[in-house]
Amino acid sequence: MDKEKLKRKFIRGNKRAFDKIYNDYSSAMYSICLRYTKNTDEACDMLQDAFIKIYEKRKYFNPDYELGSWIKKVVINTAIDHFNKNKKMVFVEDDTYFDEEESFEIKTDQTDNIKTNLMSALQNLPEGYRAVFNLYVLDNLTHQEIADYLNISISTSKSQLSRARKMLKKILEDKNMILKPICNAERA
Repeated sequence: MDKEKLKRKFIRGNKRAFDKIYNDYSSAMYSICLRYTKNTDEACDMLQDAFIKIYEKRKYFNPDYELGSWIKKVVINTAIDHFNKNKKMVFVEDDTYFDEEESFEIKTDQTDNIKTNLMSALQNLPEGYRAVFNLYVLDNLTHQEIADYLNISISTSKSQLSRARKMLKKILEDKNMILKPICNAERA
């Protein structure tokens, strides 16, 4: 079934089209859910809730757009809603942050283990740090968008990101994965 036909059938509520979409996207979306929680059961719950929302809101999907992007947005929103509902993220209101981003370069001999080690390192971050890091670095949201999503100030978003990077750098240093510090330009 081609993508356009799949989208039309999905919007009309066709069960087979939804099953195909679930099979095509659930694995990648589970990985996103897992980035937002340490618990695999919670990640499964987030994924299930997200796909229920995807099905319920299918009539609002514009078939002119990419289905995967829309699904990812629903999954991210569901993960954030889950944490806001359960009050799991703790943010420290802080107007101080570093303008220079913490960056680092991974050793080339560590590339085989990079995904596993990075996921492990992300799981060791406190919930609030991990959420901001995910939204900013992995999901490409701006600090304004993160502030709106999480109901925090822009400066809190920036300070949480700075602290997350410092903590990730320390974790990766401890695993002997870092080569040397490098600098990046900051997004708005």
